[in-house]
This record gives sequence, structure tokens and C-alpha cells, in this order.
Amino acid sequence: MENQENFFDSKMIANLIIVFALLFSAIYYFNYAQEIEDDINTVIVNSLKDASNSLAEQETAHK
Repeated sequence: MENQENFFDSKMIANLIIVFALLFSAIYYFNYAQEIEDDINTVIVNSLKDASNSLAEQETAHK
């Protein structure tokens, strides 16, 4: 009987909150997947360009 009374204990509520957060994140991702992918690609490409420019500047400074 005690098991039924403690059905919604703190661990169960925490797990439900985590499940709802994951579901919300998945729905958000599927709705905006292309925009998220484009933003990530832009950040990666810009980082690689910055690293390449930095290496080129270091190489010309040593000459």
C-alpha cells in the first residue's frame, strides 16, 4: 500500500521533468534542424578560417 501512496515521489517527478525536457528538445530540434545545422556549420567554418588566418600570420611573422 505504501508503494502506491509514494507513486509521485521526488525521484519520479524529477524523471518526468527530464523526460518532458528531452521531448521538448527533440521536437524543437526536428522543427529547426536545418537552421541549427546551418548555424553550426557557420560557426565551424568561421573557426577554421580564423585558425588558418592565425597560422598564416604566425608564419609570415617568423620570416
